[in-house]
Formats: sequence, C-alpha cells, structure tokens
Amino acid sequence: MFSMLLLFIPITSAKATVKQTAVGVSSAFIERSGSATLSVFISSDEKIAGGSFDIIYNPEQLRINASDVKMTDTLSDYLSSAGSDAAGKVSMSFAKSSGSLIDGTVMEVKATVLSAGYGNIHNLTLQNVELYNEQGKRITTQLINGQIKPFDGKESTHPNSVTVDKPWLITLNKPYNPATLNTSAVSLKRGSADFPFELELVNATQFRVKPIGSYIRSTYTLEITDQLRSMNGAKLNQPVRLKFKVN
Repeated sequence: MFSMLLLFIPITSAKATVKQTAVGVSSAFIERSGSATLSVFISSDEKIAGGSFDIIYNPEQLRINASDVKMTDTLSDYLSSAGSDAAGKVSMSFAKSSGSLIDGTVMEVKATVLSAGYGNIHNLTLQNVELYNEQGKRITTQLINGQIKPFDGKESTHPNSVTVDKPWLITLNKPYNPATLNTSAVSLKRGSADFPFELELVNATQFRVKPIGSYIRSTYTLEITDQLRSMNGAKLNQPVRLKFKVN
C-alpha cells in the first residue's frame, strides 16, 4: 500500500531520487454538478523531440468543447496542435527537430459534468501515448489517468493556527516518483481560490509544500490526490485534505 504517514515541519534535507518520464491528467473533486479545469502535464528526465496522445472520456456524462481545450506555453518551441474534434476524445501532438526536457502543464481542459453524470466517477483515460527522443526512439512513459469525482479520501483539520510561512513536510511509506509530484497532484487553496506554493523534493519518501510569500489571515486547504504515484506506479491509496488556519 502506498500511503501518506505524516505532515510536519521539516528538520533536515537529503538528496531526492531521480525522476522518470510521466504523462498525466489531473483529477478534480466535484460533489454533484459543475465544471472543472483539468491540467495535462508531461514531466521528463529525457529530452523529447515529439509525441502525441489522446484523452478518452464519456460524452454522455461529460462535455468538452473545442473551445474548452487550451494549450499552454510549455511547448511554445514545438510545432503542436490540440483539440476536441470528436465527442469523447481530446487529442494532442507536437514535434520539433531537436529534443528538450519538458516539465510542466502542456494543456488545460475544461470539462462540464452533465446531469446524467451527477455524483458519478468520470474517467479521463490516456490512450495512444507516444513520446520520442531525438533519435526517434520511443521513450518509456508512466501514464496517469485523471478523474472527476466526489472526494473520497481522508479529511483532517490542524488543531492550532499556524505561522504565516509554515511549510508542510509530507512523508510517505514508500518512495514516490518525482515526475508525478506537481500541481496536478498537490493543491493549496485559500477558501476556494488557488494560493501560490512551491514543491521541494527532500528525499525518496518526503517532499515539502511551501507557500510563496506569506499566508494572510484565513482558512486554507492543502490537498494531495492519487495523482501522486510510487516509483512502481502504485496510486496513493486515498487522497488527503488538510485544513488549517492562519490568524
């Protein structure tokens, strides 16, 4: 079982593990109706010269229009295209003559839950994923599918108010894959709005979540989803949601 053990203030640091290559779709928690913006990321430890993938979903329960698919600047130096030309599928392809390391969100997708899908789990499944290096060889890639679903994890509230610069050290019971440690797996919100933060690899089983700047007086939510994977691809056994206050 791949699970989280503790959240606490760090004392020491150590060199983190080397990451692999991953392609993933973020998950979102919606109790009933509404829409969610999902990020699609690529995180590589090998230079990528091109690739393509499809994201498959159920069009009877989710709606994604062509205008709901937005590319980011991460692949700005690649010749690329992305869109939702057929119901139930979002596609992307990109290429250039030389390879580059890619580590970030490459596409954002707004998905609306239709009435037939209220309260259900909606899978966004990666298919036909192909990444190539400069020599035209296929790169071994870990795939991380996304979901839109009600929250079904562990919720807790920190018992005391915290300082305006408090970091959180996350400890897991097994080594995690750093390629899956990003804002698709971890979020920090002030109320319902995103709050800026940075992720720091500490060692093979620990990472740190640090606010960028200072918290202001409010209630915050730190959330870690099962997008975070172990080195052998196992999911976090349940998402975690921690609420805390800054006075």
